[in-house]
Amino acid sequence: MKVPIDGKIVKGESYLDESAITGESLPVFKSINDEIYAASMNSDSFIDIEVIRESSNTVVAKIAESIKLARQNKSKNERFIEKFARYYTPIILISSLLVMFIPPLLFSLDFNTWFYRGLILLVVSCPCALTLSTPLANIAALTKLAKEGILVKGNKYIEKANSIELIAFDKTGTLTEGNLKVFDVYEYSLDKQEIIKIAASLEVLSEHPIGKAIVNQAKYMDLSLYTVDSFKISKGRGIKGEIHGHTYFVGSKKYLEELKFNLPEEIFEDIELSGTIPILLGTNNKILGIITIRDVLRVSAPLLVDGLKKRGFKSAIISGDNQLVCNTIGACLDIDTSYGELLPDQKLEEIKELKKKYKGVAMVGDGINDAPALALSDLGIAIGASATDLTLETADVIVMSDDLKKIVTFFDITKKTNRIIRQNIWTSIIVKVTFAILTVIGLMTLWLAVGIGDMGVSLLVLINGMTIFRYRTKFKDISVEHLESDAKNIICKTCETKNIIPQHHGRDMIEKEGKLVCWRKMLSNDDLEPCEETLPLYCPHCENDLEVV
Repeated sequence: MKVPIDGKIVKGESYLDESAITGESLPVFKSINDEIYAASMNSDSFIDIEVIRESSNTVVAKIAESIKLARQNKSKNERFIEKFARYYTPIILISSLLVMFIPPLLFSLDFNTWFYRGLILLVVSCPCALTLSTPLANIAALTKLAKEGILVKGNKYIEKANSIELIAFDKTGTLTEGNLKVFDVYEYSLDKQEIIKIAASLEVLSEHPIGKAIVNQAKYMDLSLYTVDSFKISKGRGIKGEIHGHTYFVGSKKYLEELKFNLPEEIFEDIELSGTIPILLGTNNKILGIITIRDVLRVSAPLLVDGLKKRGFKSAIISGDNQLVCNTIGACLDIDTSYGELLPDQKLEEIKELKKKYKGVAMVGDGINDAPALALSDLGIAIGASATDLTLETADVIVMSDDLKKIVTFFDITKKTNRIIRQNIWTSIIVKVTFAILTVIGLMTLWLAVGIGDMGVSLLVLINGMTIFRYRTKFKDISVEHLESDAKNIICKTCETKNIIPQHHGRDMIEKEGKLVCWRKMLSNDDLEPCEETLPLYCPHCENDLEVV
């Protein structure tokens, strides 16, 4: 059954085919509170949905509106060809008449011969192939991109993509999932399970995303929470509560410093450099444990950055997040430059500076704070699955899924499209000029003019434009795929967790030159010696040894 309108699931769960919207070939599992799109196909289970958008404002309606805009937003090549055709056609008509009548009238040459040549010149100079050369390729590209789940708001953005040299990314929600998760637990006076259990018992009444991350970890570990008395929240700082007569505090480093706790300062440098947020648990001025929280990198982020780098693009992070966190994410992904702690207006200034250094700058983002930078950049790209309405409105290109590899696909297809357009234009011009010369000197027949000079070259342009549909972005040469394939062979002997990516120094190990290495190997920091570790170490779930199977 086709979903009639955009909505949010309020009851039930099912697998939905969203290929018409996102280009994702496999069915996507959706449950309560997940958004679903009009035109998705539900063939699994019954679900109840709450309407969240009017029919005129659904994703499908926006796609239709964008297609209308695409027809209006013509590329430079298209505008030039249309303008050229307006002058070209009357010039050819006049030239044909001159060829027909001038030689017989002025030089007493055979009228039938020159009339025939003028007729051939008229046929062979028909601008059909030239006028089709650009729009055919652009239409094919727009269609191909739509099938891949990439919506482009105009042909001119296909042309603009060819001039991009640097691609800037927002961090949160773009390179990362935007969902906080517990990453590690540092044990002092209690074991890992007890630290999570006490912290989650205090945080269960909190609406803060960090608190929810700790509670979710407790649920994942199947822990029963304690009853908390004398519960008190200090907004933006931490929580105080009593459990079995003992007063516990959980919160930020600053919160526990204000409460005169003795903090293990030596551990915080590693925590900060790992790009995680430390949450401290303590009682009686004594630290019981530290829980680190992080925003998880998207699985496709390493493939995206490595793919762009292999294609000659420079990359940058432009984010409002902490500079150290941005530096760490940038180092892990091998991004060229990272700018952190930027407000929306500061992001604008950074885009302006980058545009002075590079021929073309693209911006990729998803939040409201990214909209000004998207508008100012030469090419704005929104990640549609999580993007706000304002971002979708501002962006020139919308990726309808969370698969960041689609950005590489976009640049591959636009590059091929621009190459095909150049091929079509030059093929048309060369054939037309050659046949026109052969016509004037009497070496061309009408049938050759029709079969090759007009219909033949038009058919050639058409076939060349259609080759875009056969194009496939190749990721097999991207070395980061070794990380995924290696991870599938690693299993924990104790908890039997599969598909593990090994960790060291509190973060996922990353792929570099065919080897799994510690993320600290990527840092150039005078205060911290890069780590040379290249072996799988321990399971991130139960911390026992790993085994390759």
